[in-house]
Amino acid sequence: MPLAKPTAPDLLESLYDGAMNPERWPRFLGQLATRFDGGTASLRITDIEKPRVYTSFTQGFDAEANRRYMEESVAVDLFRDALSAAPLGTTLASHEIVSDREFERSAHYQMVFRPNGNFYAMGAQFERQASRAAHIGVHRPRRAGPFSRSEQRELDIFYPHLKRAARMMQLMGEFEVALGQARAALDCLPYGVWLVDRQRRCQWSNAVAEEAMQTHVYGLGLSGERLQLRDAMEESRWRSVCDRVSRGEISADVMPLGHSGATLVAMQYRRPSARALMGPEQEALLVFLLDPERPVKPNAQRLHTLYGLTQAEIRLLGELLRGYELSEISACLNLSIHTVRAQLKSVMRKVGVTRQAQLIRKLLMVCAALPSDGDAH
Repeated sequence: MPLAKPTAPDLLESLYDGAMNPERWPRFLGQLATRFDGGTASLRITDIEKPRVYTSFTQGFDAEANRRYMEESVAVDLFRDALSAAPLGTTLASHEIVSDREFERSAHYQMVFRPNGNFYAMGAQFERQASRAAHIGVHRPRRAGPFSRSEQRELDIFYPHLKRAARMMQLMGEFEVALGQARAALDCLPYGVWLVDRQRRCQWSNAVAEEAMQTHVYGLGLSGERLQLRDAMEESRWRSVCDRVSRGEISADVMPLGHSGATLVAMQYRRPSARALMGPEQEALLVFLLDPERPVKPNAQRLHTLYGLTQAEIRLLGELLRGYELSEISACLNLSIHTVRAQLKSVMRKVGVTRQAQLIRKLLMVCAALPSDGDAH
């Protein structure tokens, strides 16, 4: 007893799966071929004017025949010009473009269709942008006969969905490029960055943070996927800091790491759920490691423009971002502790915060500058 053909809902489900994960396109193409008694199906993005294939997904194709088409046989494709000339979303059948006798003698048939055991085809271009076009094709053996008008009309049903899928793939591609650029930028930051959930389970970290965990600098590391400190007393203090921030008692807090001058900064971070459109916000923490060995350089021009800070106040912030206490900053800058406190009070008033942790949070999120190519690391 023959297997039941895939239904339209089955095909639409796998179609949109393909849009979200291109590795799943062969499943849709296989179902499409089965639906139309075909042996193979393909989805390709090609140049409208030049014989060039940019992207190709196939199901049932002989690997060598497909490679040959990609590299050379596209130039002898008898259907390419007709598909490009037809209105977008118009299904064409191969026997309406070229006679069976002429096709049988063609290089296109001998190099591509014959190795795959096919003779007839139908398909259409469903999206065009600039000189590129996306088209879908279904192919079957000669004994199955040419594709009928009713089969062509049935294939028409899928074009609006394929068009949406192409737009989704484009948006996903643009998102992945932007995400890659954002991650590369975060990897260039001179301080460690972690995104952790309320249980301190690490969800993401930049290159500096990864290095800190691998080398266990300042006792930092992962235990059960949680960002933890080796020293029991520091771990207890760190847990208390994260709990206070998670509960919303404070929006940010700073914890010095021993006498090294390094500090951990924890701050609230809420983001919309990526899994459910109507889902709740995901509560998380952003954690920063400020390391005196990797000083953060405040962007003096930006700080002056945004808050009217003086050069002396900006120098103070530079030392603060290195993790130094006020007494250490006083000695480093050769200033009295009274002057340092007065400058800090002035900075907090100009920036509009009342706590030192809030000040550091604002500097990290808004005003920290990436090092230029000429800066020393």
